Amino acid sequence: MSASLPAVSRSEIPRNADGSAAGSTVTPDSLVLVARTLARYDEFAEWYEQWTSGFGPPLISAHPELMPPLAGLRLLDLACGHGRLSRDLARAGATVVGVDFSGALLDKARTRDSADIDYVQADVTRAPHWWDGHPFDGCTCELALMDIDDLSGTLATVATVLRPGGWFVASIVHPCFPGNDNGLSSWPSDRGYDAEVWWISPDHNPNGARIRVGATHRKLATYLNGLLDAGLELERIIEPAAPIPTFLLWRCRRRWDDNA
Repeated sequence: MSASLPAVSRSEIPRNADGSAAGSTVTPDSLVLVARTLARYDEFAEWYEQWTSGFGPPLISAHPELMPPLAGLRLLDLACGHGRLSRDLARAGATVVGVDFSGALLDKARTRDSADIDYVQADVTRAPHWWDGHPFDGCTCELALMDIDDLSGTLATVATVLRPGGWFVASIVHPCFPGNDNGLSSWPSDRGYDAEVWWISPDHNPNGARIRVGATHRKLATYLNGLLDAGLELERIIEPAAPIPTFLLWRCRRRWDDNA
């Protein structure tokens, strides 16, 4: 994101339930408005790296039962950020491509041990022109789908770059999360669970990401139906033990082509 562009509130962009911009009119001004808001983690990259340094292992790394042995596999880490999960995958023996829209986060990823990791800046919601055409064995996405407005476009990218039978493991903040002492619910508190919108709140956890970059709330059914619509068949779901549902992980597999 260019430093010369002024900050623009995401609330200025009307959104449909699937995250796409409402209406059919596309103008140069509207394209500039969207471009100003895409890489919203750029502004908070330094804070985000420090904040996550105090965490335990990534959720996906903490649930290795969701993935096969990784040695020798070619993996895509979607919305990889500063490479926290990418490095775990590479240490397990995989060759990793990490893709993210935030150049600031990728700059931080590249300063760390990046053997067997290729970091690429790209918009994962669009046709994957960055992809070399060689299918991936698996794809991961750690706590990032809530930060991506276009769910269907993202899942279409996953289905495109996976080999038939390839797996997709993702973690998200539980869409049914009602809130706890550390933060508000996954949905706008003044609109309820059915409000599938991007939102931000000054009342959120002051130590967390949502008060800074917001999040897109989707119902659980929207996620599950989106996976199925993309040809990604659900195999396993995990809700890590907690007093209330906080996180959700899944493993899907790309449907085998009929002529495969």
